[in-house]
Amino acid sequence: MPAFEDRSVACLPVLPDAPVALIRLDRDGRVQALNRAAIDLLDLAGVDLDTLSCSCVWGLAPGDLTGDEGVWVAPGADPARRVCYQHDRDGGGWMLSLPDADSAALWRERSVRATAPPPAGDEARSAQLLALVGDRLAACELELAVDAADAGQPEARRLAAGFGNLAEAIRQAVGLSLQVAADVPHVVAENDELVRQSKAQVDALDTVVASTRGLLEGLDRIGGDLRAVTSVAASADDSAREGAAAAHALAEAMAAVQLSSSRANDVIEVIDMVAFQTNILSINASIEAAHAGPAGRGFAVVATEIRRLAERAAEAARDVRRIIGENGEALGEGAASARRTEQVLGGIGELLGRASAAIETVAGGIAEQGVAIADIDRAVGRVAELGRSNLDHAAKVAERSEALGAGAGALHDCVGLFRLPPDPLREPRHARVLELARDAAAAIGATFEDAVAEGWIGDEALFSREYVPIAGVEPAKYETAFDELCDELLPPLQEAVAAAHPWIVFAISANPDGYVPTHNDRFCQPLTGDPARDLVGNRTKRIFSDRVGRSVGAHTDPYRLQVYRRDTGQIMFDLSVPVFVGGRHWGGFRVGYTLD
Repeated sequence: MPAFEDRSVACLPVLPDAPVALIRLDRDGRVQALNRAAIDLLDLAGVDLDTLSCSCVWGLAPGDLTGDEGVWVAPGADPARRVCYQHDRDGGGWMLSLPDADSAALWRERSVRATAPPPAGDEARSAQLLALVGDRLAACELELAVDAADAGQPEARRLAAGFGNLAEAIRQAVGLSLQVAADVPHVVAENDELVRQSKAQVDALDTVVASTRGLLEGLDRIGGDLRAVTSVAASADDSAREGAAAAHALAEAMAAVQLSSSRANDVIEVIDMVAFQTNILSINASIEAAHAGPAGRGFAVVATEIRRLAERAAEAARDVRRIIGENGEALGEGAASARRTEQVLGGIGELLGRASAAIETVAGGIAEQGVAIADIDRAVGRVAELGRSNLDHAAKVAERSEALGAGAGALHDCVGLFRLPPDPLREPRHARVLELARDAAAAIGATFEDAVAEGWIGDEALFSREYVPIAGVEPAKYETAFDELCDELLPPLQEAVAAAHPWIVFAISANPDGYVPTHNDRFCQPLTGDPARDLVGNRTKRIFSDRVGRSVGAHTDPYRLQVYRRDTGQIMFDLSVPVFVGGRHWGGFRVGYTLD
């Protein structure tokens, strides 16, 4: 609830600025808030709010407020000094309403009539009316048929209005109880299905939990195997590196042997040259021995042997050269093979290193997946717990739904005790309002059709459900694509209905969301900035989301008659009929009125 800017009642009131004086008390009887009508009625202008208690209301004491609600009449000769009170269960205080000027005049008029000698025949008619009311109430019959001679009496009119209000309120309760009773079996069936599906969901979640845990264990095993493979790959990589080093050393050793063989070739060349020269010398010696004759015969033998030895040395040198050549080729091929082996082993080591890195990456990925699956396992476990909890709640809802069905049946039996008028339209005011509402709804639909046909507005704009808040306004108001058109077209059609009878309070149009683009002139007063005053004085371009407000533009029934209590405490009837534009449901036309 908004607070006063200071503690003086001369400040702007915080309760609705209605014709009825409203006062809010706390549980100790201190005044917490009041509206302008209460300030004027009790002459409290300028009084400090901190000093106000319930005694300012004609001497009212906290002990006078008993029960949850009731009426207190102040001592004295003025019968209009009476207070209707209702207990505020949430705050522990009280809400008071005081009679407005018309009600006060009526109470005083009744008091004067009660003290004056009754005219001839009035006492008998009053007794007859009282007996009729008693018989109707005793029989729980809420149709009060008053004779034409008594219909003009104020008491008869008020009694008829009271019976009408009560009859339509109970008719609504009957309809609601029938609707609840009809919906309960469907709710029970849906709850049963919900229980079945919840159980299936729990079973499925348990299966998922088991599967995720099995998968997690499998990933752990795979991770262990991959770690073992990584270890083996690392060992093989080390062995490959050692083999490559050994092959490199072997290649270098063979290269050294090949180099030594080439030096041996040089030695053999020297031996071969020596053998050749020795052979030449032996030949020369043989020639000289032949020239020497017999004396040189022994030398010739030696020369011959030397020549043979030189030939054998040359042949041996050739064999050694061939063998060394073959060994050189073999050493060259061995060195090349060792180098290729080194390259292969190096490549194998590199591949093993890359394989080891890849295996480690895979192992890391599997570990991360294991963590994710562990999270999934925990999440699924929580979901399974919630599923089991939902299963328990669904079972409880099913039990409560059955209890609700029994309660709806009992409610229907209780309200079924009352006999209601078979046709609410037998009440002249209901029939008259229905006639006015149907004509106005047809005229509004035709006017909108003409506006669309003439290009003043498009279909999408006329049926728009988008609302733009108007800044700085409380209560909230909204602009739409069609509200300006309604401001131009609707007032002549709505004001004619609102002015048709003095007991009609308003006649307005609303779309399916309860949005009223254009209210009646009497409720389009200039904005003051005071939310409490503007709540009553300026009700246009608002979305009414109360029980009645949200239904009047949404239904497509031929008509809907509802009774409710306004925030001013007044009992109000609301009759609404749908508005169609080109065969498309636009909203509804609603008329608010009273029976008294």
